[in-house]
Amino acid sequence: MANWWILIKERFSPASYVPMIFLFSWANGLFFSSTLGLEWNWGRFAGVFLLMLSFFFRMRLFDEIKDYEVDLKVNPTRPLARGILTVRQVKVALLFLIIFEMGLASTLGVYSLLIHAAAIGYSLLMYEEFFIGETLRPHLTTYAVTHTFVSVLLGLSSGVAMTGVNPQELTLPLLIFIFMNWAFFNLFEFARKTFASSEERPHVPSYSNIFTDKGALALSLSQAILGVGVVYYLQPHWIWLVSLSAYVILSLIYIIKKTTPAAQFFRAISGVYLLLHYALVIYMWRS
Repeated sequence: MANWWILIKERFSPASYVPMIFLFSWANGLFFSSTLGLEWNWGRFAGVFLLMLSFFFRMRLFDEIKDYEVDLKVNPTRPLARGILTVRQVKVALLFLIIFEMGLASTLGVYSLLIHAAAIGYSLLMYEEFFIGETLRPHLTTYAVTHTFVSVLLGLSSGVAMTGVNPQELTLPLLIFIFMNWAFFNLFEFARKTFASSEERPHVPSYSNIFTDKGALALSLSQAILGVGVVYYLQPHWIWLVSLSAYVILSLIYIIKKTTPAAQFFRAISGVYLLLHYALVIYMWRS
């Protein structure tokens, strides 16, 4: 267990991932509950949160295995690369996590089981890189958006698990809302691979290297605007515009300063904005 804790601390930091997964699960579950006129159930939510926590951790393990050969050369200090755990041990854990998720989803209803099974299926396709990895990998943006699409399925899984709603009875607002997740997960993905010129490394692709610093910033901001556009359409309020404006203004420091601290700040503020956005969704649909 000690070795697993090392991997978790280094590659799935509870301080970063747990709040994000908690807010993600709460925001999606609450929107579905509120829209369908159902009372909030904290006991049921505990199951939804554990379901999402397991799924996100499993995706992290998928990435550790996929990156293993590259990490041996480029990131030899990562847990698998330095032998903290073996690839086989991680694969066994993945099998147990899938079984755990299927069992937990089944306790939340047949529709929860069906939708979460679809999300698991998509995650397995992600692991196999949709069987076109050689074609997909050189196209960083396309690779990213095909993988972050899983957030749409996870938003749906959270909502259905929380409410037990029949997917065939989903209304247009519910279907629109879950696509907000895709935009914000794209934002997070684009921002975390945006660097100052001094941070760029050979053989490590980044959006700033491909599109320049201004292009990478525009790519990230486009996703923030799309995501905010969804919730503003569903419930117009000044709070969405204020939070977005604050994020845009703070993000401009990245291209104004063009320094490593400025790039680090942009990546950090993007993560904070992701959390803030989901917190605002919770605030708006609880009130």
